[in-house]
Amino acid sequence: MAWRIVILLMAVFAEGWNIKNMLQSGEPPTEHFAYFTVQANIAVIVLMVWMLLVREEHRPRWFDHLRGAITAYIVLAGVVYAVLLAEPDEVWAWSVEFTNAAQHRFIPWMVGLDWLLVATARPIRVSRAGWWMAYPVAFLVFAWLRGGLIDSWFPYPFLDPAEHGGWAGLVWPTGQVLLAFVVGIFLVAAVGRLRWRPPTGDGPVQADGSVQASGDGAAQPSVAPRAADAAGASDAAGMSGSSNPSGTQAAGLASSPSSTSSRP
Repeated sequence: MAWRIVILLMAVFAEGWNIKNMLQSGEPPTEHFAYFTVQANIAVIVLMVWMLLVREEHRPRWFDHLRGAITAYIVLAGVVYAVLLAEPDEVWAWSVEFTNAAQHRFIPWMVGLDWLLVATARPIRVSRAGWWMAYPVAFLVFAWLRGGLIDSWFPYPFLDPAEHGGWAGLVWPTGQVLLAFVVGIFLVAAVGRLRWRPPTGDGPVQADGSVQASGDGAAQPSVAPRAADAAGASDAAGMSGSSNPSGTQAAGLASSPSSTSSRP
């Protein structure tokens, strides 16, 4: 929990600082919040708040897929920035501003470690991870529609046709990013599936001494109460036999037919 609190505080502080800079510089909010990295960091904030406030057993069944998707988005945002967007001398430099380092380095690594070290509550179906690509594809389509039809502004150079000699020139750079997202998303999903372990141990003990089965939820009677009942019946039979010998003989004669009939 402490690890996630650190992630949350860092993400909130970094984005809060970005918003302060946005207001001071006059950057339009429609441009600031159009960056994939900003959106992914806001998604991390929502994810961390959800995990800190809602217990695991109260989360919806699809929550682990949401967690995996957001993990993939923020990690891949850091990878794409380091490979395609950052200056060569900036990748390993520590002279960059805090918000840049936090949103492109620290938070991606910390969220990735959280996914690696804390297993999911339910097994991830890797085949369904393809749905995680819906958001990156929607982001791409929206960025092109906005830039091509509204204000000619594109959040990243690999999305700008003017940087690559027209729309046809975007096939290679955009294709690289999409391929990186496909590989990264399925890799994150596969790691989540491998890290999951089925729950072990019996179910909770009920108030009546029965054990709640872990599989179908049926209550299994405890052996101890049966043994106690059998012991009590034996003691009662012994006391009755010692006080009335004839009654013992009659009981034995009465029980013999039933014991004979129970044999095969």
